[in-house]
Amino acid sequence: MTSPEFERRYGWIDGEIRALAVDAVRDLLPHVGSLWAACCEVSSQLSVHPNTIKNWYRRTVDDHDSPAAGTNLQLTSAREQVRALQRLNANLAAALKDRGTPP
Repeated sequence: MTSPEFERRYGWIDGEIRALAVDAVRDLLPHVGSLWAACCEVSSQLSVHPNTIKNWYRRTVDDHDSPAAGTNLQLTSAREQVRALQRLNANLAAALKDRGTPP
């Protein structure tokens, strides 16, 4: 277990500012390449370490059962669709190969 001393390294930052930082990360995610890039951007404005921002974000995400941090749901969905279509294409090619040439 962590003691409150380690949990509150940035004691001058209250819960409201943490929530604003997490919201800023959420707003930046679609416009930057990764969660880390968004956290770096927000951390530079607050003068805290990017890992701190990332931890705040992940804690908030876990508390609200939101999608995993840094996950671009549209990209993940598109990749799954591509994999499914590649499997379908391979299956169709194998079926045509097994069928042979028409007489």
